[in-house]
Amino acid sequence: MKENNHELSFEEVAKKYPDFPRLVLRKIDTALRGIIFTEKALQRAKEEGAFYDASADFTLEGGLTSNKVPVIGGVFFRDGTYVLGLESVTRGFHSPSATLVRRGSPYTLDVVNGKLYLVNREGQVEEVYFAPVPEYFYKKTSRGTPMIKVISSRAPNRISINISSGYCHFFKEKLPCKFCNVIPWSLEKGLPPLANLEDIYETVNEALEEEGGFTSIHLIAGSDPRGNLPRPFAQDENVTQRLDARGLPIFSRAKGRGKPYEKEVNEYIKVLRTLQRCFGSAFGGEKINAQAIASAFPREQLLRLKEAGLSAYRSNLEVWDEKLFQWVCPGKAKYFGRQYWIDCILSAVEIFGRGNVFTQLVAGAELAQPYGFKTIDEAIASDLECAEFFARHGIYTTFCILWIDRGSVFYKEKQKLPPLEYYVRLAKSFNEIRRKYRLSADFNDYRRDGFHPDTDLARLAP
Repeated sequence: MKENNHELSFEEVAKKYPDFPRLVLRKIDTALRGIIFTEKALQRAKEEGAFYDASADFTLEGGLTSNKVPVIGGVFFRDGTYVLGLESVTRGFHSPSATLVRRGSPYTLDVVNGKLYLVNREGQVEEVYFAPVPEYFYKKTSRGTPMIKVISSRAPNRISINISSGYCHFFKEKLPCKFCNVIPWSLEKGLPPLANLEDIYETVNEALEEEGGFTSIHLIAGSDPRGNLPRPFAQDENVTQRLDARGLPIFSRAKGRGKPYEKEVNEYIKVLRTLQRCFGSAFGGEKINAQAIASAFPREQLLRLKEAGLSAYRSNLEVWDEKLFQWVCPGKAKYFGRQYWIDCILSAVEIFGRGNVFTQLVAGAELAQPYGFKTIDEAIASDLECAEFFARHGIYTTFCILWIDRGSVFYKEKQKLPPLEYYVRLAKSFNEIRRKYRLSADFNDYRRDGFHPDTDLARLAP
């Protein structure tokens, strides 16, 4: 990636783009730089009920953590948006460079004159606030499962249910998306158990009783391309691989047996039916205010999810450029190629409706070397081509900031993060496209999904 000799600082970017909200700019910058907690800040988190010591419930193996594994309920700016860059602290590290690639010196979260502030070399930059840890984090289900392991809550109004413990079959086949940070040692223990439905039922009910109504639920799982096949999908001889002129993999599949991703869809349906037991008519009878963040499902599978009560669907393409898709997402390229993923996303609009279908790009992945774009202008042009294409079909495209963690291929390859200005340009352009096509944020609005800074701009639209 070619960069300017002088990378613009935070204040220089703010001056160059005076119409870009300063708090959104700060959010992007904290994600790139990371945040260190002082002991005073950690003590304040404990005092305010924002700190949960998960050492009794979680163990990170490999000698990369102490016996203290804190969970922070969240830190928010004064407008209620989520502060990014806290990943190191919530995983038991005080240094943001312990397992994560960062860009620039980190911020510090500290208590100054009795108030909580983000601090950098220039001094106090923003007053911020802790969100308390939900009380149900401390409770267990009747099976003895800590409820913090069953669902997660991002204040103020969203819960997430990971139905497969983050397990992804692409890792099992050594074909992970190169930016993905699934911890490799977890795969050595074999396939982890799927979320227990009774645990989900009890935990969601407990969360509803404590926190009141939620505006959305996100269902998450790792990709499982297996269908109704007589043998493991990876052994299907109908799946073939060849290389292009640059040595990148090209996957194709002849007509064969089975329904793609059927096993993954089946698990989503089980959870949706469990949620029906929780909510009854509270979420509109047969329709549940839930979004599945899932693999690319063909039309017949999407119809099954709709019938089970799902109201919104997000399948992440990750990278738009065809050649880079093959390199960055080899598992998705194998099952069953870029055009298949695009077609599935397009077909979902007919089922869930305009504004209820989403896709995501990992902004920065398209700049990874040696095959990525050489300039930021080229990368942004590719991303905007994607956003414009899907917007014409009523599909909302967002982006997340590239997160390079020690469990990813990109970390081993020593890839770099793009500069702050890149994300500002991308956020502004994405927002302009959404306004052009009158696409609202809906499930991806700034309060529900704080990890997408471009959607923060949506609330400011006239």
